[in-house]
Amino acid sequence: MTIFISPIGEDTKHVKGWLAEESRGVRILWLIHSKKGKMDFVKIAKKLKTDLKSAYPRLKIKLKPIDSAFEIDSTMDAIHEIIHKEMDDGNALLKSEFTLNITGGTNAMAAATMISATWYGTKAHYVLEPQKDDPADKQYVLNLPVKTLNTARTKDIQLTILKIINESNYYIENTPKGISSEDIDITKGSITRKKLLEKVSKLKENKKKKVRLEHSTKALEEAGYIESIKDVKQYVYKNKFGKEKILGENTSIQKKNNKYYIEIETPKGVEFIEWPLKTKIDGNMLRYKITPAGKRTAREAIMFD
Repeated sequence: MTIFISPIGEDTKHVKGWLAEESRGVRILWLIHSKKGKMDFVKIAKKLKTDLKSAYPRLKIKLKPIDSAFEIDSTMDAIHEIIHKEMDDGNALLKSEFTLNITGGTNAMAAATMISATWYGTKAHYVLEPQKDDPADKQYVLNLPVKTLNTARTKDIQLTILKIINESNYYIENTPKGISSEDIDITKGSITRKKLLEKVSKLKENKKKKVRLEHSTKALEEAGYIESIKDVKQYVYKNKFGKEKILGENTSIQKKNNKYYIEIETPKGVEFIEWPLKTKIDGNMLRYKITPAGKRTAREAIMFD
C-alpha cells in the first residue's frame, strides 16, 4: 500500500499532476494545509478533496491542518503524526511506502517535507510545472535522491538527558540577583555539565545507581543531537588588594548614586564592586547545547511520551 502526503497552499496543481502520473497503487492521500486566515485554506483543501474524489473514487483523502505554514516544526509535526497514525492503524507499513511531495505550500513547508523524507526514510517527489514547449511524453514527477539518516535507536536515559538539555536555558551561573532578565544573555537548549549532572542525579531511575553521564552525552554527541562547548563563563572581580576572584553565586546588585554595585560579603565586612564586571572562561567547565536534530528528537519524544 502506498500513502501520499502533500502540503498545499493557494496553488494545488502539483497534487493533480502528481496523481496523474503516480496514482497507481496509492490508497491514501493526506493533504497538509494551513488553518483559515487571510485566505481560506480550509476551503481550498476541501475543494481539492472533492475534485480528486471525482477523479479517483477509490482514493481515501484525509486533511491535516497546521497552525503555521511558516514554521518548520508545524509541518514536520504533522508528517510525524500522520506516519505514526498510519503505522499504528495495523497496516504493517514500511517507511518506504510513504511518499512525500515537496512541491507545494510555503518554502518552510517544502523544506520541512524534504527534511522529513530524510528523517523518516520515506520517498520524496517533486512535480515540475508544465511548460509550453514540453514534449508529449514529458515526465513531470521527479523521484528525489533521499539519503536516509542511519541513526541508532536512542536509549531511554539518553532521551531523558536530551529532553533536559532541550528544556534548559544557559546563562552565566554567578549572575548577581537583581539583574534584569532583559540584560542576561540566555542560550536556549543549553546547560552546563555540572547542572546537568545535578538534574540527572535527581531522577528516580538514577537514585540507586551511579550516573554514567559521560557515556550518554558521548552517544548523543556522536549521533549529532548535542554539541559540547568549552565556553562556560564566570563573572570575576578584583578585590581591594588587586587580586582577581570569582564572584560568588549568591550575590546581589543594588543602585547607589545612579550606578550599580555588587554587594560582596568579606570577613571584614561588606565590599561594593561597580557593575558591570568582566567575564572569564573557566577551562575546567563544559556545557552542552542541543542541535536542530536533537531538538526534533526531543520534541518527538515529548509528543509521544
